Amino acid sequence: MAPNLSETDKSKVKKYRHSVTFEMNADKTNRLQKNDKRKSCLQKMYATLPTASELKQYASITICVILLWGTSWFIFKGTVLPGTEIFNMAALVIIGYVFGHTLERYTTITPVVGMTLVGALFRTFYGKNFLENSTVDAIDYHLRRIYPVIILTKGPLSWNWNYIKRNSVKVFTLATLPWIVECLTTAFLTHMLFGYPWYWGIHLGAILASVSPAVVVPTTLELNTKGFGLKNQIALLVANAGGLDTAFTEGMFGVINSAVFSQSAPIYRIVKALLAVFVGIGLGIAWGVLADYLPDHSDFYAPTIRSLHIFAGGIFIMYAAGYFSWGGTSGVAIMVCAGAAATRWSRRGWPINNNPVSEVYKLLWRIFEPMLFTLSGYFLEVSQITPKDFGLMVACIFSALALRMLTAFLVAVVNGLSLKEGIFIAIAWTPKAIVEAVLVRVATDSLWTEGTTPQDKFIATQHSNMIVIAILTTSTLGSVLTTVLGPVLLSNDAKVVPEDIYRPQTLSPPSDSNRENNNLDNLQYIDAQ
Repeated sequence: MAPNLSETDKSKVKKYRHSVTFEMNADKTNRLQKNDKRKSCLQKMYATLPTASELKQYASITICVILLWGTSWFIFKGTVLPGTEIFNMAALVIIGYVFGHTLERYTTITPVVGMTLVGALFRTFYGKNFLENSTVDAIDYHLRRIYPVIILTKGPLSWNWNYIKRNSVKVFTLATLPWIVECLTTAFLTHMLFGYPWYWGIHLGAILASVSPAVVVPTTLELNTKGFGLKNQIALLVANAGGLDTAFTEGMFGVINSAVFSQSAPIYRIVKALLAVFVGIGLGIAWGVLADYLPDHSDFYAPTIRSLHIFAGGIFIMYAAGYFSWGGTSGVAIMVCAGAAATRWSRRGWPINNNPVSEVYKLLWRIFEPMLFTLSGYFLEVSQITPKDFGLMVACIFSALALRMLTAFLVAVVNGLSLKEGIFIAIAWTPKAIVEAVLVRVATDSLWTEGTTPQDKFIATQHSNMIVIAILTTSTLGSVLTTVLGPVLLSNDAKVVPEDIYRPQTLSPPSDSNRENNNLDNLQYIDAQ
């Protein structure tokens, strides 16, 4: 039997039960919230894990690498065994590839940063410089003749020439004016802060002034698919203006490099400087037309033969122009050739933003990308940099970058973009990566055979150091800022964008037989260097 309780005791029991029940409910709620958070974290972690298809791809690549290494042993014997310089070089590239893409998977940072960082850390802690080995040094030297052919061909094959023609002022001013401002600012600051001769400053400025749209274009495209920046076609603007910035860099740097280091008569240098770009345009158009004429467009092997045609011509002109000190000619010729060929192919039914040859070069770049950035990071010589020098280098890089961003912002606003879109364009013009990585050793390679002073050798080394520092800092900053601020700065125009923006854009109407292949949105195929 229940004991007899007074009214006071009953009230206390009621309050106690209510208190216990409340505390138990709160505790249960907290546990549920913690479980939900734990499940959410686990789901996010699970989403970042490689899929079964990706694991199979990685396994296939790993098997291929092992078999290629095993084959090389039968040819070169002990020179490719673990511990040798060639093996270390290859291992460094593989580690850079894995770390770079792992960093991309779990952060918003572009993989080129991880690859470059691996090279820099390996050089710092490994102890020996494997580039002192003549074979390894020759491999890296000749790879840097191949990289530009792939990079400079890949971009123009995917440019939207129809968009460029309709927005020529906006695209060309954005591609050139910020470049000029940063180049001259870098020359001025290196002269004032480091005492570099003006020609060394302009030489470095012509390298650092190049933007790398490949760092931010993937983010911009992702924003585009969500409806951000559609009204003013921000993705197209960033990709195409950034690509033309690279073309402008190639032409100007080639002329500057030849003018500074070519050991020839002054009059001959002036003639080369005036004619290099025009000669490159002429060669590029001629080779591009030939790539359209041969083989026949209906040939089953046309994509493969055309890919080899452009690649062989690019390699030849790259070496020939370097041999005759006409450096400004090669880059321009390669880009014009690719652009002219893609334009003519579009008239025969190949979508200008999605032709079969461009797919070949995307695959080639996927293979050569880790080689370029990992081995470029290896040129950072920390032992040659004092804390004061490092501070001055960073100040020089970011001071010139700030003026570049301001110029890009003003150009964007003057050309009709909103203030927020102008800020986004300025941020997109931050990263330095591909051109800088390709040219990281050009200063030391171009030094005069006679009359080179210890100061020139020191400046050439510092050039490489500053370039690697610029890649690591600006690419990280650019990739993070575009990802974080993109949705804030770009309005979501999915409901107000004109329908014709979604229409495929080719230079001429496709034939009926190919019309079905051109239905995909042209924005899907934007690609940049």
